[in-house]
Amino acid sequence: MLGGARVSCLSMYGVVVCPRCKRAKGVNLKQKTTKCQCGFEIHVIPARIRARAETARELAPLVGKVSAELGGGTEEYRRAQTPVRRRRSRDVHVRVIAVAGKGRDRASRLRSAAVELTRELEVFSRSDWERVLAGLGIPHPAEALATLVEENTVFEPKAGFYRAVVLNP
Repeated sequence: MLGGARVSCLSMYGVVVCPRCKRAKGVNLKQKTTKCQCGFEIHVIPARIRARAETARELAPLVGKVSAELGGGTEEYRRAQTPVRRRRSRDVHVRVIAVAGKGRDRASRLRSAAVELTRELEVFSRSDWERVLAGLGIPHPAEALATLVEENTVFEPKAGFYRAVVLNP
């Protein structure tokens, strides 16, 4: 390539800005021209490359970042890109209800509630059980617990306290 503009071998893709509409566009740097959404033909070689990427997959976030810089809202863009951290509930019962509520049928929700209570508390009381089943909307918690004890899903290590039998530790 004598006398021409050189394209780096490391970065195959880049972000250019349309001089007419000021929109950022991702381009393959090996192409000579590209067409903007507004219809303007951008010559890639003399255009200023705002950001570079090695793969097309890395290009999309760079286009968004350059667009945000052009709009003056890089902080807003950064906030939108970061995943929302959900706060974990301090209440054990709420966490158990959230996990156990995903079961399809009553039996799987009961088993899941017992396993999650055991996971969270090691040993759960009858009041813990009643509170979780009330949150799940399942009536007659004593009968449900008796059924699980009969099925050997739950056992009673001490009087009034229960623990789920988990096969996978």
